[in-house]
Amino acid sequence: MRLYTKTFGCRVNQYETEGIKEKLLSDGVSVATNDFENADLCIVNTCTVTAEADKDAFQLMRRITKRNPGARLVVTGCLAQRDPGAVREAAPAATIVGNAEKEDIPSMLGCSTAPQYAGIKGFSNRSRAFVKVQDGCNMHCTYCIIPSVRPTMTTKPIKALEREVRTLVEGGYGEIVLCGIRLGRYLTNDDNGRRVDFNAMLERLLKIDGDFRIRLSSFEITDITARFLDLFEASNGKVAPSFHLPLQSGSQTILERMKRWYSPRFYARRINALRERGIDIGLFTDLMVGFPGETENEAKESEDFVRLMKFDGLHVFRYSDRSGTPAANGTGHLPAEILKERAGKMRALSSHMQKAFAARHVGQRRRVLVESRGSRIEGITEHFLRVSLDRKPEKALSWAVLERVDGNSVAATLE
Repeated sequence: MRLYTKTFGCRVNQYETEGIKEKLLSDGVSVATNDFENADLCIVNTCTVTAEADKDAFQLMRRITKRNPGARLVVTGCLAQRDPGAVREAAPAATIVGNAEKEDIPSMLGCSTAPQYAGIKGFSNRSRAFVKVQDGCNMHCTYCIIPSVRPTMTTKPIKALEREVRTLVEGGYGEIVLCGIRLGRYLTNDDNGRRVDFNAMLERLLKIDGDFRIRLSSFEITDITARFLDLFEASNGKVAPSFHLPLQSGSQTILERMKRWYSPRFYARRINALRERGIDIGLFTDLMVGFPGETENEAKESEDFVRLMKFDGLHVFRYSDRSGTPAANGTGHLPAEILKERAGKMRALSSHMQKAFAARHVGQRRRVLVESRGSRIEGITEHFLRVSLDRKPEKALSWAVLERVDGNSVAATLE
């Protein structure tokens, strides 16, 4: 069997696809393919955070249906959960699977239902592996559909998580990226009934033997607690010093209408506490432009706050209506041209920040993880700075000297 998989959206989705793929390929007969036109089975794992994400997924479904009608098509993920009727219209013959049943796809397709290893053993021949530790969100921000499609808060048992990370490290992975819809809400009990929260989980993973680092995917500013900062500082670099902390807006009034649970002032205090530890960090964020009713003054407040925080890069996205959310049902929706103009302005600022971030590291000695190879050998530093290397390293994590800025990245020489 030739298997084609396509993932849209977040790292949690990417991890979930990897788990499905690994189980389906475990028979030793099936093979993966990057060409859906020659596949026997196509699995599309969708995202529905924005209208653009929906559009991309629908487009692929229609292409598969038209160009490879003989293949079995399975559509899962957040779009399949939110609007199965629209998925059925785009791909009438598809098997539609909601998020809660996603892990059961291998058994639905006839794969062995015998007890299997809880987790993944590899990640598509990459040198870093995403590991899902938590799922679900219950915060109900007024613009966000995710609590409707991933409403149940779940946590991976600590023993299974430790075993999974240990297996990946022993398999040669130099970086483990911990992922969750609300990563900082990790909460479980160990076999002795002791409470294991986000910080306790991280502390236990740091005790695993091996030459590797842990990177935290997107998590919330309210999770930057004194306890976390102590743990981060004591890790001596094993927790990568790069943080993606969603802001969404730097305007107090916009954050209130979004029903976010912090203020710009609180956000700034937590960032200052992080920087006061004296460790050079890479700092990144999500920024939404054009939230309904956003005035020119509020957009300026947001821009001013972003400049004040001195981020190293922004993930800028335009507000997108999600049917059923309070923001979509309200008033004050802005014209597309205003959203485009504000997004363009903030993306230009982000590009400037990324160039400054790259220039700041020139001349430094950093550990680089080779992540992908195209016409040149590339990797990322612990600060999440992309570099191009002069030659292939012998180890997953290698020391390199960063020599000169090359666009938004840095050219480096291995030691």
